[in-house]
Amino acid sequence: MKTYAFFQGCNIPARIPQYATASRAVLALFGIELAEVAEFTCCGYPARNVDERASLLAAARNLAVAEQRGQDIAVACNCCFASLRKARQALAADQALAKECNAILAREGLHCSGKAEVNHLLTVLHRDVGTEELRKRRNLAFKDLPVAVLHGCHLLRPREVTAFDNSFVPKIATELIECSGAKSVYWRGAVECCGAALAGIDDVLGRRLLDEKISGARAAGAEILVSLCAYCFLQCDSHQKVQKGISTAPQLPVLLLPQLLGLCFGVDQSLLGIACNATVDATILQGLTARLGPPEEEKKKRKAAVAA
Repeated sequence: MKTYAFFQGCNIPARIPQYATASRAVLALFGIELAEVAEFTCCGYPARNVDERASLLAAARNLAVAEQRGQDIAVACNCCFASLRKARQALAADQALAKECNAILAREGLHCSGKAEVNHLLTVLHRDVGTEELRKRRNLAFKDLPVAVLHGCHLLRPREVTAFDNSFVPKIATELIECSGAKSVYWRGAVECCGAALAGIDDVLGRRLLDEKISGARAAGAEILVSLCAYCFLQCDSHQKVQKGISTAPQLPVLLLPQLLGLCFGVDQSLLGIACNATVDATILQGLTARLGPPEEEKKKRKAAVAA
């Protein structure tokens, strides 16, 4: 079994625990363990515009913890992913900065040399498992389910830091979604800001951006929105629910990618945590499961067996 040090960040354990449980359940089917690491702390992202060195030190400490364990990192949160990738890159490029950070880390018996790789969960699914294996192992597939994917800002940009997919025309998420049998629709909002960063600064603009995402996804024909970002999920799921009545856009159900895939693998719904999603009630979940059936290749095998 391949094991990654699982970096959830701060938001996921506190507000989206279903992201972690669903991810663990799906990857475990393919012999990949997401190990709990109690020593992980904040990635440093909140401090980046206040004290950049403090931000980099916080990220470097997490890299050092994983290095001490001899494990690469799998990251669920896009902001954490970008923060850890940035720190790893910055310390490799600036030996004086690396020396300064390691002098502080040495007080805890830690050292960051950059050995621990930083991977997004989507990379683990796409590279380590692969779309062919995902399709081969699924028990069920969705039929006639159009889905809009929302990447978030920090997964794709700055591209020289995250080095994830093609930041202009990303394909990894689409390929993973379509392993479920669902159809990933093209829409302009897929790589745009969801408005979550404006909370408490300009709530009116933040609500407008959220409305644009929901109405834009619906206009593209989507019946489900799949969020790849923890902040985008909170904005489009719980905030969409809260703003129902003041929002101009009809509500759109929101899922996390491992939840969508998990339904196709027959993962226990208590592990997927779909009931925790604010925009998915029992009726919507029943409608989703009603769209599930044997994959097309399985149907062909059965027909061939009958004909023989």
